[in-house]
Amino acid sequence: MKLATSFTGTRGLRFPAPDVSRGLMLLFIALANIPFWTSVTRSSAPGDAADTAWLWMRTLLVDHRAYPLFSLLFGFGLATMINRRIASGTQSYLQSLPGVEAGREPTSQEESWAREQATVDARRLVRRRGAWMILFGAAHAMLFDSDIIGLYGLVAVVFAGWVAHKHWKRASVVSAVIVVANVVVTFIVGSLMVSQGTTSSTAMREETDGSTVTLLSYISDGLTSWAGGTVRGALLSMVVPAMFLGARLADTDLIAHPERHRRLLTVVGLGGLGLGAVGGIAIAVQATGGPLVVWAVSFDRVAGLVGACGWLALLALYAGGPRTDGRLTGLRKLASNVGRRSMTAYLSQSFLFAAVFLALPALTGIELHLGEARAAGIAVAVWLVTLALCAVLERGGHAGPFETLLRTAVARSERKRPRPVPPSAS
Repeated sequence: MKLATSFTGTRGLRFPAPDVSRGLMLLFIALANIPFWTSVTRSSAPGDAADTAWLWMRTLLVDHRAYPLFSLLFGFGLATMINRRIASGTQSYLQSLPGVEAGREPTSQEESWAREQATVDARRLVRRRGAWMILFGAAHAMLFDSDIIGLYGLVAVVFAGWVAHKHWKRASVVSAVIVVANVVVTFIVGSLMVSQGTTSSTAMREETDGSTVTLLSYISDGLTSWAGGTVRGALLSMVVPAMFLGARLADTDLIAHPERHRRLLTVVGLGGLGLGAVGGIAIAVQATGGPLVVWAVSFDRVAGLVGACGWLALLALYAGGPRTDGRLTGLRKLASNVGRRSMTAYLSQSFLFAAVFLALPALTGIELHLGEARAAGIAVAVWLVTLALCAVLERGGHAGPFETLLRTAVARSERKRPRPVPPSAS
């Protein structure tokens, strides 16, 4: 059996923890996204005890935890790609120096020059890739206006240089500012909701009922909502702090070699999930029909990032470190298949949800009336379908089609920059 190699970067043994974590994370994403589809199609029904229990579980462990986990893994993958590109690019520039092939050792000045040029190339690659991701996100937003691909593309374009040059102090300051701004804004919004009497999830659902939606209005409203949400997400959500934290983890072996840090990851995992759950209790009360507390939303956002860190630690522990033969089995192998095709799996979820909630009722005339627990069952079923799809692609030795499309677009849109002049060898 061949060793699993990265689709982006030099060939070699691929660490399983990021891939397995992405694959299982997409189950959380499906569970977090299902309320969008039930609200758009107004297919939710009054809940019973099972629905109430699931709402508590989803609020404490999934909502506002799944997407920060996605951001952590995005940042980790972004930094890993940059590190690999810089390493391979540095060697390429050094090999191009006169006399090196004959055995001459590069000077320290030449090594610094080669690394700087490789860093510039890596930054340009990430920004070009991010620009294409924004376009992919815009196309996806026509179907699902809560698309996250465009937001990640925007973040990559803006902060590629910081990640490439490892400006972690700047990243810490910006992350702190965003967290504080998030807390302040959500506190103000919560205060307005309480003052206006919109304090329960039932009341908020009733206020969202509107006129009949046409296909054109659905697409235009989706694009408008996505554009505004993408900008707000970059400025006020936990995406940027989580991305920087994930990128910083790429310079450690906590995720690459979780078997070396079992005790630390266990503490972070259980402690992070526990603290994240405690921070979501007030929101869970509101989600199940109770009143909204003013500070609940702000507290839940911060707790969500803590909970996401807990999930990442536990998922990394479950995946384990790299195997000498590169072999994965069981659920780890299936999840790794999905994780290496995360964009394809993420977009496929939207297509499958649209088929269930939009196409099926339109073709059959059947109106869906689902409780929260049944809707969650559909989300699990959709994730299982993507699991099977990626298993088929893996068996055939194929990358995800959307990953292939993105790589092709990035490669063909590259503009060659003038060959930099190396420093003179002393």
